[in-house]
Order: sequence, then C-alpha cells, then structure tokens
Amino acid sequence: MTDSGQLAPLRLESTPVLVADRLREGILDGTFPPRTQLSEVALAQQLSVSRGPIREAMQRLLQEGLLRGERNRGVFVVDLGASDVRDIYLARGAVERTAAAIVAEHGTEADFAAIQAKVDDLAAAVDDNWVELTRLDLQFHLALVAAAGSARLDRMFRTLMAESQLCIARLEPFYAGRGEVVREHQAILDALRIKDLAAADRLVAEHMEISATRLASGGTD
Repeated sequence: MTDSGQLAPLRLESTPVLVADRLREGILDGTFPPRTQLSEVALAQQLSVSRGPIREAMQRLLQEGLLRGERNRGVFVVDLGASDVRDIYLARGAVERTAAAIVAEHGTEADFAAIQAKVDDLAAAVDDNWVELTRLDLQFHLALVAAAGSARLDRMFRTLMAESQLCIARLEPFYAGRGEVVREHQAILDALRIKDLAAADRLVAEHMEISATRLASGGTD
C-alpha cells in the first residue's frame, strides 16, 4: 500500500505489448511469411482493437528488426538475406563468446544451475512445437549472457533476440532430431562448468558458425 493508504495500481501488460506479442508469434510461426504486407486496418479488425495499439506494436517490431517500412508503401515482414543472417550471428558470437569467457572464469554454482535449468526446459520441450523450442533456445543464451554480470552485454544481446529467434525458427529442417539441440547446449554448459575456456569458446563459435552457414546457404541478398 502507498503512504496514503491507497493501493498502488496494478502493472498490466498494455494492449500494444499484447498486440506486438501476437504479431511476433505470427511472424515466427509463419502465419505472416517474409515480405507479407501488414495492414493496420485489417489487423485492428482481426484483433478487435483500435489502430493506435496496432501502430505502436508495429513500431516495436520495426525496432526489433522483424518488420521493415517502405516509404509510401507500408510495413512488411522482414526477409532476412544471407548477409543479414551472417551479420546477426557475427554480432551474437562477439557477445556470447565474451560472456562465455567471463562465465568460464568467474561463474558460480548458482550461475550454472540457472543455465542448466534452461537446458532442462529445452529437453522437456523436445516434443513441443518448434516455435516454443526456439524461444527456450534463446532463453539458454540469455541466461549465459546474464551470468557474465555485464549490463551492457545483456543489453546488446537483447537487441538481437527477435532477429535471432526468427533465424532459429528457420533451422528446424537442418536437425536430424530435436535432441541434437539439447546436446549442443548441454555441451557448452559442461565446458563452462569445468572452466575449460578453450572448449567453451570453440563450442559457442561452432554453434554460431554452423547455424549461420546453414541459414545463409538457403538465403538470398
């Protein structure tokens, strides 16, 4: 309660945030394929909201890199080309290899337990839909970066999350089985636990390079 004896207002998700979440999910699961033009009017009718929240939600996704605007034409779902994919993974590699080096040297049992929980979540979700698996995949990497204890590394990584999830959503055909996703992440954590910086750095770098190469091989510019 406040000093005046009144209840503080509840902090609820705003309509633009909820709309952005719905649109983001639609982009990731293929409901809105690359290059699809999004209409404020149509979306407002479908979601039963005014155009204001739609406009705000689109602005969020433009900032995240999931949408692109064309002058005098409108807003479209982004179509990541090979160079975009390589650039995303280049940036992620720089952030995550730095984070891994810090965690390998200074990581605590609490840090490793937090990261292990994300691997366990991945393992428990191997039979779920791929979009959910991509979300959990990124939660592992977010936990890894968070364990480094650098607010700036964390902020840098978060700016890449939406584009990264879009990339991961396209990786499903390249895996023989979803268990392979779990094993890749567990191997990184195992190297961090034993403070094997060289192995952890190599595994993170390979994880980025392999994913970028797979996606870029089918991309266009």
